[in-house]
Amino acid sequence: MSINPIPKNFKQFRSYVERYGFSLSNFYDIQFELVNESKLLKNLFTLGMTGDVNNNDESYMQGLMRVYADECTIPGYSISTGDYRITNTPTMKYAYGIVNNEITVSFISDADSEIRRIFDAWGNYIYTGVSLSGTNTINTNINMNQSVDLGRTRYRDDYCCDIIIIKLERHRSSRKNTRLKTTQSDYQSNFYNIDEIIPDSGLKYISGFGKPFATYSVRLRNAFPTTISAIPLSSGSSQLVKVQVTFEYELAVPSSQTGENSTRITKSWTDIT
Repeated sequence: MSINPIPKNFKQFRSYVERYGFSLSNFYDIQFELVNESKLLKNLFTLGMTGDVNNNDESYMQGLMRVYADECTIPGYSISTGDYRITNTPTMKYAYGIVNNEITVSFISDADSEIRRIFDAWGNYIYTGVSLSGTNTINTNINMNQSVDLGRTRYRDDYCCDIIIIKLERHRSSRKNTRLKTTQSDYQSNFYNIDEIIPDSGLKYISGFGKPFATYSVRLRNAFPTTISAIPLSSGSSQLVKVQVTFEYELAVPSSQTGENSTRITKSWTDIT
């Protein structure tokens, strides 16, 4: 039996790295599809709930959550198993279900506390603890719950939304991710224009910077927040304030199982205004 020489093994290792590359943890996108058929969006963004009438815009607030999401996870799962044993055999296991792991998303808090206000409103909409109606002096335009709703939980379909987590990769991170320049169309679709990198530059020619693209995504069906973390404050050194939110969901649907093109289920970063 012959042993391959070390240079050949290293060459083979290098060929794998060149072909498949490495994935970086800080290149991702997360989107909250608050636009659905329920009353969720209407109630979360009711006039005044975010404290800024000028920013009372659905796309603006969803973009804010998207940009300020500091940390998230692609969820895992556990297979539920039971034990069985045939006479005189070791105990064996069988699968009978799947348990989806909850996810926690960490947001950097904006200075206007808009993100925290969104989740305050979301939580209050799930279980009504505060009513803005009645004889108080608050403008009736910001009514979200009626007094009759106090102490009641809404139907699940009314407070859930889909969350999409997308894993992005950079240009040339692997052989598959290397952008083509074979045609002018490929060049334009795969690379940034100079005016996209330097706004108002007036330069229209194409740069050498390849666009990132999605290689994997997972859609969390019917997700809703279950835990909003406390925000610690202190008189010590200044640090960024973060809001951590834990979500439960009904089902995790990865693009690897559906065959869905990850780039088709996400809006580009240029859509954030």
